[in-house]
Amino acid sequence: MISRSGWQAKAPRWTTRHRTPVNTVYIHHGGTHLSGHTQKDEASALQAYQRYHLRKGWADIAYSFAVGPQSGRVYELRGWNARPGATKGHNADSYSIVIIGNTSTQRVSEECVDSVRRLIEIGQRAGKITQKVQVLGHRDVKSTACPGDSAYSRLKDMAPGATPKTTVSKAPTYRRMLRLRRPRMRGNVVKWVQSIVGANPDGVYGPKTKALVQKWQRSKGLVADGIVGPKTYRFLSR
Repeated sequence: MISRSGWQAKAPRWTTRHRTPVNTVYIHHGGTHLSGHTQKDEASALQAYQRYHLRKGWADIAYSFAVGPQSGRVYELRGWNARPGATKGHNADSYSIVIIGNTSTQRVSEECVDSVRRLIEIGQRAGKITQKVQVLGHRDVKSTACPGDSAYSRLKDMAPGATPKTTVSKAPTYRRMLRLRRPRMRGNVVKWVQSIVGANPDGVYGPKTKALVQKWQRSKGLVADGIVGPKTYRFLSR
């Protein structure tokens, strides 16, 4: 787990000690597009979340923990001992885990799902979470899109005792340049690229995918040509 100092968190204004064990874990997402999946990219997003929450007058970043949507890295936010502030009306008897980014536009990986489940199991072994824990989405108790569609569809797989899937979201082997052309380029490599840049993962390299690849390239300081060549592929694989 990456500590608060590891993502350069600011100190909280105050903390409220959490009463444990709790019987519910709420899954959230950040709701903003994550343009890259390195630890630096994820830490930058968490810093932005914290700045936003502090500007609202809150004590700290609102969540207990965070998980990278592709990497599965786990970050300590408020942690086990401080009451979260992300699920209004339910903070006193729950923990909140935020998946960094927007899981309605970017799919969560198996590494992410497994990390959430293992984190909850760690909490159970530490006596912080009950054995009969409920894993719910923020939308289950509030009118909101949170935690995004792909995360919400995997809540059962995030619950303790769920069987891990064998699929691993690793970078496929680079075989050819991807670009917008007719006939359209198709396949699993296109799906993998789409899942990173936030395109609908239909496996077809169309105009919308090209536009999002260009946006992603600009965010990385690359030539924004919408072509996934060797250099862009190396950056996507990080």
